[in-house]
Amino acid sequence: MTDKLTISGSADLIAAVPHLLGKEPKESFVVLTSRAGTLGASLRLDAPAEADPADYAQMMTTYAAHDEKATGSFVIVYTDEDPDHGYPYAAHVAALTTELATARMPVRMVLLVTGTHWATYGTAEKNPLDEIRDSNANVTLTYFGSAPHLDVYNPELLGTWAPPVQAPEGTDEDLVAACGTWAAVLDGEGTPDTDTARQLAAAFQHRHIRDYLFRDTITTHGTFADTLTGKFTGRPDWDRVDRAEALAFDLMKVVPAGQRAPCSP
Repeated sequence: MTDKLTISGSADLIAAVPHLLGKEPKESFVVLTSRAGTLGASLRLDAPAEADPADYAQMMTTYAAHDEKATGSFVIVYTDEDPDHGYPYAAHVAALTTELATARMPVRMVLLVTGTHWATYGTAEKNPLDEIRDSNANVTLTYFGSAPHLDVYNPELLGTWAPPVQAPEGTDEDLVAACGTWAAVLDGEGTPDTDTARQLAAAFQHRHIRDYLFRDTITTHGTFADTLTGKFTGRPDWDRVDRAEALAFDLMKVVPAGQRAPCSP
């Protein structure tokens, strides 16, 4: 897609998030950086749960700050948490707003998305989710082929049982080995043997290694940080992406159902 997408309201902004991230966030904080009237990097982290508000805000802002051209930001809270009083994760939202402002990325807007409605954070409004689905952004991005809500895998073809795999410890040696194996499989042909598939499926269970494998799927150029935060300006290697999509189905067949979700693209 080469045409520019115009985001004219909150529903458009929320609608763009699954297309940017590849899936609908659940119990998550999303930060979208902005620069000169355009969106920059997109960042998602699991909702903070018991995390200290200041620590959580500093961590998220550190990641967002990789977009050195950002002059502003948007925060979207995805949660079905219903606190006894006030708004969900209010202390974390306040701390994140302060940290982003200190980092010269002042928050333009905070939005709340639940399983039943969306709203401007801190208000009593309850807007229907259909407004997001029917928004110009969602319609346009879907028209151009983005389908983050589509499950392209048929669970019936995956089988019902396979022995679990053990995620690696995440050492430098583990990372190098996983990236090497993944590169060989991506650049090869056919289906990996069962042992290789299980090794890769195990590697995808480790979040840090998984992020590197995803990065190597998109491109072998640019830095890891630029790719992870959406700052990489090169063209994705779509042949590798298509190959990875086909391989993901093979990897999911060699692990049990509970370990399949982290392996899906």
